Parts: sequence; structure tokens; C-alpha cells
Amino acid sequence: MEHQILESLENLCGQDTPPACQCRCPVQVEAGTVANLTASGQINEARKNLERHLPLAMLTAWLCEGPCREGCLRKELDSGVNLPMLELHAIQNGRAVKTFPLPGTGKKVAVIGASLAALVCAFELARKGHQPHVFHLGPPGGDLIGEPKLPEGVLAKALDELSRLKVRLREVESAKKLEVLAKTLTGEERGAPANGDPEGGEALAKEGFLALFLDFGDPALSGLDLGVDPAYSPPDPVTMAATKAPKKSSSMESYPGESSTEALTEDAAGPKNKPGIFLFAGADRHPRISAMSSGKKAAASIDRLVQGVDPRSAREKEALRDSKLVVRLEGRPAMEEIIAADPMAPAKAEAQGEAGRCLACTCLACLPPCPFLKERPGHPKKFAREFYNNIITAFGHRSSNRYINSCAECGLCGQICPTGVDMGAFVDHCRQDMVATNHMPVSTFEYPLEDQVYSNGPEASFWRHAPGAAASKRILFPGCQLAASEPDKVLSLYKHLAAHLPGGVGLWSGCCGAPGRWSGRKGLTGETMDAMRAAWRDAGEPVVILACPSCDLTLRKHLPEMRIESLWKVLARLPLPEGARPRKAAATIHDPCAGRLDEESQEAVRSLMSGLGQKIIEPAWTRKTTLCCGYGGLVDQAYPEMGRQFAQTRLNDSNGVLAAWCVMCRDRFRSAGAMAFHPLDLLFPDTLTSPAPPGLALRRENRRRLKIKALSELWGETMEEAPRMSLNIDIPATVLEDIESRRILVSDVALVLEAAAKDGPTFVNPETGKFLKSYRPRQVTFWVEYQRREDGSFLVHRAWCHRMILPKVDGEGAESPASREGFARTGGRV
Repeated sequence: MEHQILESLENLCGQDTPPACQCRCPVQVEAGTVANLTASGQINEARKNLERHLPLAMLTAWLCEGPCREGCLRKELDSGVNLPMLELHAIQNGRAVKTFPLPGTGKKVAVIGASLAALVCAFELARKGHQPHVFHLGPPGGDLIGEPKLPEGVLAKALDELSRLKVRLREVESAKKLEVLAKTLTGEERGAPANGDPEGGEALAKEGFLALFLDFGDPALSGLDLGVDPAYSPPDPVTMAATKAPKKSSSMESYPGESSTEALTEDAAGPKNKPGIFLFAGADRHPRISAMSSGKKAAASIDRLVQGVDPRSAREKEALRDSKLVVRLEGRPAMEEIIAADPMAPAKAEAQGEAGRCLACTCLACLPPCPFLKERPGHPKKFAREFYNNIITAFGHRSSNRYINSCAECGLCGQICPTGVDMGAFVDHCRQDMVATNHMPVSTFEYPLEDQVYSNGPEASFWRHAPGAAASKRILFPGCQLAASEPDKVLSLYKHLAAHLPGGVGLWSGCCGAPGRWSGRKGLTGETMDAMRAAWRDAGEPVVILACPSCDLTLRKHLPEMRIESLWKVLARLPLPEGARPRKAAATIHDPCAGRLDEESQEAVRSLMSGLGQKIIEPAWTRKTTLCCGYGGLVDQAYPEMGRQFAQTRLNDSNGVLAAWCVMCRDRFRSAGAMAFHPLDLLFPDTLTSPAPPGLALRRENRRRLKIKALSELWGETMEEAPRMSLNIDIPATVLEDIESRRILVSDVALVLEAAAKDGPTFVNPETGKFLKSYRPRQVTFWVEYQRREDGSFLVHRAWCHRMILPKVDGEGAESPASREGFARTGGRV
């Protein structure tokens, strides 16, 4: 699988992306995590998480203006969560995290100004092992001195922390000296004045600084000429680099219009002591948090520059942006904001109560209705990465094979996901890749693939024009499952269409190839499409009336040239058949997953049943968001229990009576114990219908019976009867149910017992008198446990099968459609 397929899904899924509050925070504080930890009483962990993002937190937590509240989704219900209160509580009550700087790099950085942005920048640089020198006028702190939000001693503690990290706080005696220092570092000053350098600014500049950060938020710098005008050279919002360099000079080889960072990204042979210029120009809105963010981002840029790394790369997450996370607020109660009695010292109960208002924003919109996605903890992005790693594994156990094969590929997740993530489409790529690389076990989908081949083989498949006609304007293609479940209804339907549609109606029985498509076997799907295209052209390219939504979806995708019409649209405009009648009970309408986007058929079915007087109920999950019955994607074959969960999910969203316009959906709901009917059950109620769906053996026999009966009744043709079984075999109902659950046909059991009658048993149990016979008619070995009665008949006790090649097992082991494409090379396993 190409990695781009994985990346496209990961980029779409918003589950791992930050919530709106974090996206609105300039320093990316994980507000939801802090709130969750505070609410659960883990105050030390809350402070630890806070200090991961909030620089110099002992100081900055008091100053945060809380822009996260503007993005908090709770404000749609009442008011945003007061994270600044939670920050204060964590800083005041949580255990401080010891800051350990990285090993020293010896790189010097000049910081001019000593207000909030400068102190944060110096703190971050010191943590990274660099040597920041903070040049300032007057006492350090700038406009933080006298800040009413700061309790006494907080600023002093922050300055002590900077001193511990070896930040050099260097007070400059005069504004003139600071101007000379700044202008020399920025390249504005072109050498020493004629009378020397009485202020010593140039001497400071010769100490080897590799970068410069200017904090214009410090009021002490107001009115000074520092060689950079923030109005002319505003900072880049991501890197905080001056967007226009100062005038050309001998010590600064850059020009107006260039980013000052370009001066430090020259060839190694160029000057190495030219400063990259970064600055905080102040902010009208949220000035404190903007200053924190600017200092933090500038430090990150400077750190990259001194390491020779592009300061612009991979910085997207630092920019303010809209969250991709979509959170549903339905059913969320409003909760009144908790106001602390003392805003400067919120109590534990107050902080925990306010933290409890956090919505813990998460998407996971696709999980509630999907048993597949709920099977394991996680979300589509996580599963996609797991599946991709499973596929590219060169050696070892591929533990996700079964899970990959448990997706219905029904498209529901793509409809309800806010960004359109469709796990079914991704799983389809996975299955195709597993087949192509011989990592899809033959046994996984062998039975439905054999069933597809049977449906398209001489025993069941045929097409004919309207009786007595050499051409037909239309041809009915009922699909393999309707033929398998309701062969008599197919004939009644055909006669109804033939009686009311002009131009003649033909009949075409077969399988559209959906099992091959679902199982990832492109080769078999291509063969099926080629055969169907040829048959359609031989028939004169009539309009194909499709009764099955899976056929409709498959043929529209793979045979776009074929002219197709939905059976339900046709029936909706025809008169009702004589004897058609509704059921007394109101029924929950079930749209098959293959028809979730077929709005015209959805409306036609509803119109048809409304015309009959059938009362229907729309479930919560309907039309585009309808649920899968568990047959889609062959889930029931790979993981029967998962298939039952799919069916039960729909039953839980119904009144217990379902009207399904896919016969396989109807049969699966009946198998789950529900009352379910198909629209054809209303149109042709006199056609005998068993309340229980037919078993596997009967489904195959019904397809053959449809062909025999149709050819005989409509076209006067006879079909050679299948040879009757020469053995008398008795299979109790409970044993038959167990056998069919293992995808073993009665005909398979008969083959084994015929071999037993000819060659004798493989094993004998003298204590019970039971015999055991193994036989391998194709690439599967069958075992049957039986007893031989005095009259020669066989009583079957149980049967099972496996895909192991055992020595001295009778049988040819003929190739199956599954093994032709994607043979699993696992020693004796096939």
C-alpha cells in the first residue's frame, strides 16, 4: 500500500488534533488535560502538564488572560471554562517541577529589555543550554513591576529561577549605551564614532552574540533608537523574526525585505557572528499571553538557528488556528460557572468544580453506531496506522488480519465523520494489498467466493430475452441472494414486469461479483465484470433492472457503460400486483448500506409501501446514515460474532418489525429473531415464504431451481437434472445448524461419506462405534463423524473442516477461486 493513502486518512481524521481551547492558546496549553487532572484531584500532575507548555509558569500563570475561553465549546451552552483559575490553583498547590537545562552549548544570545517576553525568551533559551544575556534599563521586570495581578514575591521568585539557570541579567547604565549595543548588533551602527566609544555599547556587542531578541513590550525601551523599528519591520507571527532587515551595512549582509533569519542561513563560509533579529512588538489584545508566546517562539527560532536548522520548518502547530475536532453538544447539560471567593487563591473544591465543567472534547462521532470501530479502544487514525503496519510487516505474526476483515465497508463512518473519513475505503485498500502480497489467508472468504463462482456457473446462471422475442428493451437481474432466498418471487416479479413494461423484458440470473470485490480479489472481480459485460452486449445492451442494492453499487462502479435502472423506481410507477397487501404492524424502514446514497430508490420504496397502505417508522439511523446488517464486507464470514453485532445494532434501533428492501438484510434480521419483511413480500404475499431464512445448502439449490423452473415455464426448455445422491444420509437439525455455521454444505458431507462408502473410514472408535472420515475434494479438508446403520444409511454426528494438507488424505484438492489469487505461502497451509 502506498504511504500516501495512509497519510490522506490521517490528515482527515481530527481525533488526535487539539481541541478548540488549545488551538486558541498562543502557548498551546493542554487545557482539557489540565482540567481533567484537576477535576480528579491529581494536582501535581496538573501542574506538571501545565509547566510543559506554559513557560516560567510560576510567573506567567498569574498573568494569563485566558484566550482559551473564547474557543471553549462550553460557551455554546453557558460560558467557557475558567482555565486561568485552574492554572493558579495548580501553581499554588501543585508540586513544582524542577527545571533541568540541557547541557551547555556555549552559544550566547543577547536579549534587550526585561519585561515578560524577554524573561520568557531567556528562560526558554537557558533550558535549551544556551547563554542568554538580558540587557535592561532599571530593575528587571519592566512593566511587571507593580502589576496588580502579581502577588508580592512572585516576580522575585521568577528572577531567582532565571539566575539558577545561569541567565545573565545585566543592567545597562544609560539609554545611550543600550542604543549603541542594539544598533551595533542589528548592523545599524557602522563602526566606532570618531571620538571612540565612551558609552561602551560596541564593547558589549563584541562578546560574540549569535542572535538578538528585542522586547518592545518593556516601557523602558520606549522612545529609544535600537536600530529596528517594529512598525517598519514587524515580527513574523511564527518565528518572531524581523520581517525586514535594517539598512545595508558592513556587518549585516541583508537588505530591506529580507527576513533577518536569512542572515544566519548562509553558506558556512560566510560570517558567523551576525545576529538573527527577533522581537516582540507588543499586542493590543491579550498582551500578556502574546508576550509569553512571542518569547517562547523566538527562543525556539533562535535555538534552531544556532543549530543550523530552518526556523520556519514544522511550526504549523504553533499558529492560532481552528480546531479540526468536531464535538457534538447534544445532550450536554448546562453548568453554571463557579466563581472563586478569592480569585487570587481558588479553593480546591472551587477548582475541581470548575474543572468538572470541561466537556473533555473528543470527536469519535463514528464510533457509537459501528460495532467494528467499537471493537477495540481507539479511533480511525489509530486503526489505519495499525492496519498499515500490519500490511508492511515483513516477518512475524500479522495480528490485525482478522480485524481488517471485520469491517463491513458500508461507508457509514464516511457519512457521519465531520471530515469524511471512510474506514471502509481504507480497509478495501488493505484487503487488496493483502491479497496481492499473498497475506490474505485463503480460508477467510473461500466460501462466499465459491458461492459467487457457483452462481455464475452453468448450474445457476443464465439469461434469456422475453419469451418468443429476439431482443428485449429491458432485462431483470434479481441478484444471487434474491434468487437464493426467494426463487418463486423472482418468477412472480418477472411476470409482473413483463406484463406492464413495453419492449419486452428478459431475465438474467447470476452474481454481480460483490464477494470478490469485498474480499480484495481484483482479479476475480475483473473476470466477473468481463463476463457480465460480454453477456450484456450479447443481449443487445438492454436496460438492466436491478433488484439488489449491492448489485447496483457494484455495477455502477465497475461497468459505468451499462444502462441501469432500480427495480424500485420501476415498480413505483407501475400498478400494484393483484393481491398485494400491507402488514398490519407498523415497520421500521431499513435502507441497505449499499443504497445509502441512492436517494431515488429510497424514495421509491417509501412511495411503494405508502401506496400499499403500509405504515413505516423512520429509525434514528436511516437513509445516508443507515446501519449495516453485517453481511456487507463479508463480515459474517470472517467474524460471525461481529456480524451478529451489526444486525443487533439495527434491531436496537427499531420497533422489532423491519421492512428491508435488501433480501439479505431481511434474512439476517430474521436469523436474529426479528420480524422482517421485504417489499416483494407485500407485493406477492401468496408466494410461499418460509419465516426462517434458508440455509446454505438450500440457497444454492434455490438458484438452480430458479433456472430449471424459469426455463421450463417461460421458455419451454429443459435442463439436465443433477444426479441424485445415492446415499441415504440423516443429519439431525442441530447438527445441520452447526455444520452450516462452519460454512459446510450438505453436498460436502455427502462427498466425504461417498468416499467412506467406497474406501472405508479413516478412523474408528471401538468404544462408541463411531467412524471418522477425512476427504479433500478441493483445497479444504473435510472431516465427518458418523455411524453406519444396519440398512446402510449414515447418521451424521458432526463435521468440521480445515485448510491443512495432511499426508494420506484422499481427494484431489482442486483449486478454489480464493486460492487462484493470493495463495498464502505458509508451509502446508493453503
